[in-house]
Amino acid sequence: MRSDMYKVIVERPRNYKGKYSVAARWRDDLDGPRQLGMRAGYGGPYLNENLAPLQRFLLAQVGRPWNKVYSEISAGIDRRNTVQQHIYAHLEDMIATQVEWRDGRWLDLQDRSRHFRTFESLRQPLYVDPRTGLIRSNNQYRRWKVVRDAQRAREAAEIAARRRVIDDTMQLMLLEGQWYEVRLARLPPLYVVEKVIDGKVWRSWKSDGVYDVVLRCTVRRHDHEHTDRQHFLYGGPNPHSARDVYAVSKRQLSRREMLGAGLCRPC
Repeated sequence: MRSDMYKVIVERPRNYKGKYSVAARWRDDLDGPRQLGMRAGYGGPYLNENLAPLQRFLLAQVGRPWNKVYSEISAGIDRRNTVQQHIYAHLEDMIATQVEWRDGRWLDLQDRSRHFRTFESLRQPLYVDPRTGLIRSNNQYRRWKVVRDAQRAREAAEIAARRRVIDDTMQLMLLEGQWYEVRLARLPPLYVVEKVIDGKVWRSWKSDGVYDVVLRCTVRRHDHEHTDRQHFLYGGPNPHSARDVYAVSKRQLSRREMLGAGLCRPC
């Protein structure tokens, strides 16, 4: 391992600065705080780490004892340095050091879900064989982009089996084994309610409730109780966008209408 590995990994310019929208709104709000810090709303620089050299080094050590490899890493990266110590946290994402063979697969005993007594399969490209202490390649490893694309493909196939989007106000849904034509509408907008308590004005957001014929209950805009169910039924880019619509009416489709729409007849 090269002696200046820590410089290659962490010592390079930070190239991104985030922005905190809450503080930015406070600066432009006449009713906001009277005083704000000079950097409020402008955020700060993010870490700009280059972990590729460290990962290439570990991939080249397959077949070697992990204790020797870890000694080489410790000799080049000082734990007493706060910046260099952060590198050790990324080792857990590259190699699993505590694993166990159970039910026909390797399990990561250091996984975050260990607090719930449920261990998951290895998500790292490398692991340490507990029988020999040697570094081995994880043949089941898949890059997160590949896993994400496969998951999205499965979700798209599952959604296509139970929902067809006609336009913004109409969808065909498979509900309780039958296909329905569901009409959607926007939820009533939010409005501000002011209350005077002890001589001070308090403002809060309210919204009128409407009845959703699919959920069979009253829903409101920004109602967190039914957000997951609304997103499952009506879709949208994220669960938050599903809060804006509700089902006004539904009508069961006839056999001819299902054939015309290319829908499978429920079993």
